[in-house]
Amino acid sequence: MYFLLIKTFENGIDLTTTTGAMMGKLMRGPNWFVEVRGNEHFPCHFHVIGSDFQAQVDVETLRTIVGTMPRAVAKAVVDWAEKNRTTVVTEWNRLNPDLSYTLKTKENPDE
Repeated sequence: MYFLLIKTFENGIDLTTTTGAMMGKLMRGPNWFVEVRGNEHFPCHFHVIGSDFQAQVDVETLRTIVGTMPRAVAKAVVDWAEKNRTTVVTEWNRLNPDLSYTLKTKENPDE
């Protein structure tokens, strides 16, 4: 049996439970969203999910490591991620306490 619960908290992160796995949705586009999942593996990464694509992006390099996404989505995601790496890593560490990660790259909030 599968179930889906979405709760929105003041910090803007949606916590989604699907068969017991936690996910933090961090950004939404028109037909896609960015999320960090629990029970993951290194390297520290986030998922970009669209109606017809899925990709995983390394939080340090911001390069797609699995899957593909349209160029316009990739640009929007990278622009957002450059300014929000700390948020991604905080969510990664919350959902993956056994895989604690320390960010090596500095964010670019002014670009």
